[in-house]
Amino acid sequence: MHSVLIVDDEKVQAGILGEILSHEGFDVTTQTHPETALALAQTQSFDLVISDLKMPQMDGVELLQRLRKIHPDLSVIIMTAHGTIQTAVKAMREGAYDYVTKPFSKEELLITVQRAIKNLEILRENVYLKEELGLYPSSTPLVGKSPAMQNIHRMITKVAQDDKATVLVQGETGTGKDLAARAIHQMSPRKDAPFIVVNCAAVPKELMESEFFGHEKGAFTGAISAKPGRFELADRGTLFLDEVAEMDANLQGKLLRVLQTMEFERVGGTRTHRVNVRVIAATNKILQEEVRAGRFREDLFYRLNVVPITIPPLRDRKEDIPLLAEHYLKKLEAEGKRKVQLSQEALEALVHYNYPGNVRELGNLLERAIILSDGKTITPRELHLYPIDVPLPADAPGSLERTGTGSLREVGRQAAEEAERNLLLKTLHQTHWNRINAAKALGVDYKTLRLKIRRYGLTPGRD
Repeated sequence: MHSVLIVDDEKVQAGILGEILSHEGFDVTTQTHPETALALAQTQSFDLVISDLKMPQMDGVELLQRLRKIHPDLSVIIMTAHGTIQTAVKAMREGAYDYVTKPFSKEELLITVQRAIKNLEILRENVYLKEELGLYPSSTPLVGKSPAMQNIHRMITKVAQDDKATVLVQGETGTGKDLAARAIHQMSPRKDAPFIVVNCAAVPKELMESEFFGHEKGAFTGAISAKPGRFELADRGTLFLDEVAEMDANLQGKLLRVLQTMEFERVGGTRTHRVNVRVIAATNKILQEEVRAGRFREDLFYRLNVVPITIPPLRDRKEDIPLLAEHYLKKLEAEGKRKVQLSQEALEALVHYNYPGNVRELGNLLERAIILSDGKTITPRELHLYPIDVPLPADAPGSLERTGTGSLREVGRQAAEEAERNLLLKTLHQTHWNRINAAKALGVDYKTLRLKIRRYGLTPGRD
């Protein structure tokens, strides 16, 4: 559901427009004061703003200029009378998507709104495709000055220059294997070409061959047109095979042949395609053990393992935690989160924790702590983090006596659920129980939010 903000100093007119768009399935917010609309735009995201041009406190052009400083890509439609069309054209030069001239019909309004929404979806799809193709550089570098990470940086720098050798990146979940792969690509002569990602665990087995090599029209049911595969998309660039240990045994043989020849045929096709691709593979499993167990081809392992890089878990490089924490706090602030700092006790708690989810878990912990904290300093209480060698507060959520029953894992689970419930409730209160806006703020889809609300039994006015 798309969200629309209507700004019109005539309350009746704003209400009528709101009713029309609500009936068409839009999530509508109406405001009669431009300053209030600006304040609202600071805390909520809207897909489209429809604003009157002539308003006593602030005209539509000024509102447009100030809105686009907050959200540069925001779509704005200006409502204008016949005598002010020239001003509406000026608004379009300032970045408005379009304007409608009063009096306008319901059909005219809906056509303009639908065009604006379609344009927004195309822009978002383009951004998504550029990210998928690796045309945007990674914004999260491999952070760390420990001896282990210095060694990783040296290896990445060396292997990046030989842009034909395959690389196998191994490490636990959340250590940053994808960041290592992107760093190799960005430092290589291929940096201006695509960086294509395939998550081998996420692609259904029956579609994996088509995903890798593409297919011709009519190759199978549902193949209504020809489609290039990831190898073709990655030509002259890098193909990153994430979770390569999950690859189907049949495809492993075909991948080996392509790595040897850099030639393949699309599914249902006969023409041979030749590409120039650098392959980087990653797995959170020990691939040698997968080979010994017969789950992974030995010859493919040796073909991928030309340059092995193992990213160490965070628990083995705890001297990097303060630097990583500082990095994540700055990154979150740049993304619009509040500026906060860690108390010394909170930093010590972070250093003592073992991080089963590694660096990714550290980032998630800090983001959650910022949301849960009320002040400018994060304390251990906001972290909801109780490692073995740090005393567990007596009033901590889900706390258990050390001599009583219950495992440390159960304590952690209870604390995580309590933190999640509190975050859900706080966000729902802040958005006045607007579930669409709450889902956006939490970074989850609407269906997931509904399931979690039901799971925790949350209802308006009830804590």
